[in-house]
Amino acid sequence: MKKRTLVLLMIGALTTTGSATLVNAETSEDAPKETFKVGFAENTYTGDWRACEVADIEEKAKEYGYELVMTNADLDIEKQIGDVEDLIAQDCDLIVIVPVDAEAIAPAFEACKEAGIPVIDMDTEYTSGVFGEDFITTIRSDQYEQGKAAGKWVVDTYGTEDSVTVLEITGTMGQSDAQNRHNGFADYVADYDNVEVITQSGDWSATTAQNVVQNVAQTSEFDVVYSHGGDMIPGIILGLKQAGLKPTEDVGVITVDSPFQVLDSIKDGETTAAITCTPRGGDTLFSCIDSYRTGEELEETYLVPMNTITSDNVDEVYDSEGY
Repeated sequence: MKKRTLVLLMIGALTTTGSATLVNAETSEDAPKETFKVGFAENTYTGDWRACEVADIEEKAKEYGYELVMTNADLDIEKQIGDVEDLIAQDCDLIVIVPVDAEAIAPAFEACKEAGIPVIDMDTEYTSGVFGEDFITTIRSDQYEQGKAAGKWVVDTYGTEDSVTVLEITGTMGQSDAQNRHNGFADYVADYDNVEVITQSGDWSATTAQNVVQNVAQTSEFDVVYSHGGDMIPGIILGLKQAGLKPTEDVGVITVDSPFQVLDSIKDGETTAAITCTPRGGDTLFSCIDSYRTGEELEETYLVPMNTITSDNVDEVYDSEGY
C-alpha cells in the first residue's frame, strides 16, 4: 500500500487551535502492508452530501488499500452506538465515527477506548472528547467559519444602514455542524444593529424547510433566507414561490453546501450564494490513517477548505465544488 503524506497549509492560529487545512497528497513507499480494517460509523446515508461522502470513502478505501466496514445509523443515536459496538466486535483496527449527536455519542467513544481501538472523529465534532485520549484526530469542515462567511455575505450584500431581516433555517441543532453554523452567523451579525434574525429548525429536510418558509411568511417579512444545508434549498425555493415571493429578487437565498442542485439553482437565478462544504474527505481520512500507522504525529484537527459561490464564479467551480 502506498503511503500518502499530507502536505498541509498551516492556518495562522495553528499553535493555539491545532488545526490545519489539507492542500494535496503525495505518494511514498513506507506504509505498513498488512491488512488493516477500518470501521466507519456513518450517521446517515440520506441526502446528496452523505451519498457523496459514502461513495468517496468507499472509493478511497480501495485506492489506499484498506478493508472497510461501513454502517448507517439512519440518524438514530442508539443505533449508532450499537453500530460502533458491532464494529468493535468485528475486530476493526480503527473506527471512524460521524456522530448523530455531538454529546449523546459519548458511550460509543468510551466503548472504543475500553477496547483499545483508536477513533477518528469526522464531520460532527465530539464535544466532550479529549484529543489524544478519546480520538486521535478530527476531520471536519469549519462550520463556525461557514456561518461567519454567510453572515459576512449578508452584511456585504445588504449593507449596514437599512434594516435587514434574515430567516435562518437550521439543521438539526443537536449536531455540532448546525450549532456551529448558527453560532458563527450569529456572532458575525451581532456587530450590526440593522440585522435581525428569525431562527427556525429545518432538520436538514426540504419539506420541513418549505413549511418553515410558508409559516413564517404568513406573519413576518424577511429579506434573505440563510439555510444551513443545500438539501433544504428546493423546499425553501418552493416555499418562497408559494408565498408569492421571487427567490433572489424579493428574497435573497444563501446556503452552506454546494450540491449540483444548488449550483444549478444559482445558474437559474433562484439561489444567490453558497458557502462550500465538500463531502470529499476520503483522501484526508486515509492519509491521516497512513500517517498514524507509521507513527507520525497527527494534528488535533484537519479542516476542509471552503469557498463562496455566486453567479460570478459558479461556472468556473461547477465541477470541482459540486457533488
